[in-house]
Amino acid sequence: MTQRNTFVLKIAKRLLDAGIIFYVLFLLIIILTGGFELTILGVRVRGTHVLTPFRILLPLFFLRLLITVKLKDMLLIIVSVVICLAAIEFFIQIWDPPVASSSMVQIHRASPMFGWELIPGSYGIGSLGETYQINSLGFRDKEFLVKKPLGISRIMVIGDSFTFGMGANLEDTYPKQIERIIQKQNIHCEVINCGVIGYNMWQYLEALKKRVLPLEPDLVVLGLFEDDIAAAVSPHKTIQNWQGSNPFEPSGSSKLMANFALWNFVKNASAIFEYRNRAHRGSSYMKGIEERKKVWGPTNPADQNYRIMSGIAGKKLYDEFCHSLSEFVSECKTAGAHVLIVMIPDSVQLNDPHMQAVNRIVDECCQDIGVLYLDLTPVLETQKNPESLYLFPFDAHNSPIGLQLIAEAICDKIISLNLLFTKS
Repeated sequence: MTQRNTFVLKIAKRLLDAGIIFYVLFLLIIILTGGFELTILGVRVRGTHVLTPFRILLPLFFLRLLITVKLKDMLLIIVSVVICLAAIEFFIQIWDPPVASSSMVQIHRASPMFGWELIPGSYGIGSLGETYQINSLGFRDKEFLVKKPLGISRIMVIGDSFTFGMGANLEDTYPKQIERIIQKQNIHCEVINCGVIGYNMWQYLEALKKRVLPLEPDLVVLGLFEDDIAAAVSPHKTIQNWQGSNPFEPSGSSKLMANFALWNFVKNASAIFEYRNRAHRGSSYMKGIEERKKVWGPTNPADQNYRIMSGIAGKKLYDEFCHSLSEFVSECKTAGAHVLIVMIPDSVQLNDPHMQAVNRIVDECCQDIGVLYLDLTPVLETQKNPESLYLFPFDAHNSPIGLQLIAEAICDKIISLNLLFTKS
């Protein structure tokens, strides 16, 4: 080997060593901090994904070995690594933890009727460790008889992720807490959770007609969230041959790699880590209510959520919502079911009347329609520490404490108005 080649090889080794050290440190910082995002001298520096430096480290290590060891030794190292990975893959396949599945939470599928829906019989593990079990009828609930048993009052609760109970186990969701509270009053009832993550007003209406009313509910509870107002018109009315799509379809790895439990384990564990540390890596609105207001509040007037909550999203949007809500209520009354419309507030709405304009709009709409309305905002505002009602800093959905307050308030309304024993 010439002196020139030796010099070039030495430089290459030093550069590779520096690259390896840099990315090892970068990876360690992400793991220790949960991810970060900061600005240094006007330059934005981010470290948010565990797998990004890991993917760079692998080829750097390979190149470093390639220019250092002999071909015979390189082949021995490769064979050893492959055997080791195969052994780990075999162990994980036998162990079969949920985190090693191709998708931990693949409980959704595309639906030409609803856009997407829950897959009957599917099972998943959420990023906060909660379990999702979908029954044979496609609801996040226990199995129940299609035909309502004699002497049993049936309550069906429709809603989005707050009703579904994102971040909570089934028994902590507010529909199941309602069931327990009412049953303690010696009232024979079953409460069925019909919540689906991401659903909006038009999907509530379709689910009501196609899936809920055929099960003969005595009472339908609709749990609204402010962003439900944004999509009240079915895409079927505006898009020709619309077939829907699954917004939760897993991405980021090939179908080939998804067959390997080790890869799934690493990918899913990384996703859980990143989810639980969102507040540290650019998603500062997950830190708490005041931080969330900076994104969903007056300081960001173009934000759609802020516009909806403050009542400035446009008359057409609110009118379309009221029209769909009126049809929803009419369908229930025709079927002989009572209806209770419930408004579940986002944390930024608590103790801020300006952000509760949408609540008042929905209230006026319910008065015009002639349907019962319960705004849960005053109920949650009684809590001295409002942040305890949510899963901050991991998630912005309600905590078990918040879900309990929601359930108690709804039960008070149901029992005080005798909704389970009077005809609609």
